[in-house]
Amino acid sequence: MICASPSFSSATSSPGPRRSILIHCQYVYGIGHFVRAIELARSLSRCFDVHLVSGGAPVPNYALPDNVRFTQLPAIFKEEARDRLLPLDNSTSLDACLSMRARMLSDLVRISPPDILVTEHFPFGLLFETEALELITQVRRAKPGALIVSSVRDVIESERGSSRDVHICTLLDQYFDLVMVHGDERVVALRASFPLIDQIAVPLVYTGYVVAPPVPARPHDGPPLLVGAIGGGRVGQELLSALAAAHHKLVPYWPHEMLLFRGAFDQNTGFSFAEGDMLRVHTFDRVEYRKVLTEAAGVICLGGYNSVLESLSMSLPTLVYKRTFLGGNREQALRVELFAASGLVRSFEEVDLVADRLAPVLHEHFSTGHVTTTGIDFHGADNACHILLTACVSRQPSK
Repeated sequence: MICASPSFSSATSSPGPRRSILIHCQYVYGIGHFVRAIELARSLSRCFDVHLVSGGAPVPNYALPDNVRFTQLPAIFKEEARDRLLPLDNSTSLDACLSMRARMLSDLVRISPPDILVTEHFPFGLLFETEALELITQVRRAKPGALIVSSVRDVIESERGSSRDVHICTLLDQYFDLVMVHGDERVVALRASFPLIDQIAVPLVYTGYVVAPPVPARPHDGPPLLVGAIGGGRVGQELLSALAAAHHKLVPYWPHEMLLFRGAFDQNTGFSFAEGDMLRVHTFDRVEYRKVLTEAAGVICLGGYNSVLESLSMSLPTLVYKRTFLGGNREQALRVELFAASGLVRSFEEVDLVADRLAPVLHEHFSTGHVTTTGIDFHGADNACHILLTACVSRQPSK
């Protein structure tokens, strides 16, 4: 059941006592889920007492909001080439890691049962189904009137949907009260990657895109600055290597600077770059990256939610590497295709990761770069706050 999206850009104040929200966030490859959950928590904390629980690997050089309580579960990740979950602590087994997590979550609910539980990406992502369902059950038991909310990005995995989509709809109907889609239906409708959307019986609302508030642009002292980034960095290092090679080939003909950011989990991969000749390489640093974007002439990145949307929210020309992922996951490719069809980004593929092909693409896209993002809703975090405040006021009896 699709409901009307809000049309406001700032959260309102909540009458009466502040309610509590527990956000369960899990990521295994990149950091998009984490970044989105942080920005959501930051906005929600204006009107709620927010507790964010993360089950992914700790992200270095990333400041957390001061007014959000944070708990790090024993981390679990997944390597692209190994189709199985792995504990970050290799001295323990996956089963032992999951047991420790279960005990921690149980204690959190027992000590402070939340008024609202938000599951980031579940049940649209089912890797941690057992953990998430047990958490929901415990919250319902401790506080029967709790609101259970699914928080999901704009694109799932494939335009064909998944063989488990019927199961996902069943879980939503059985366990959830609300679905918040962190996208703009005018740009990308969830239907594009979840064909069974009409079978979702619970209310579903688009919040707009959840990104950090844009920072005003400032002049760059020098030639145009291009920024290359790979987000979490468990995959995509080939993009940075290709950008370095293309930069060295292009800079004699089109003077520009290039700053490449390693991924959050890409600090010791062995990839090296010859700096100099207006090329610099920076370790992952969220504050520095945001600062650099204010001076950038354009961004080259993977097709992840945060990488693309943060660049567009600052009206930066964006060139996206449409990477092929193992296992047939087309989330990023589908987002890139839909955004490119709307004229918001331009993309290139693996075949273009050679200097002779990539250098002219860079020059063509950025030497006259301009992007128009008028009308796209980038206020998803604030809109989500208002949605949850409204849902609390009009709360129907729990299932």
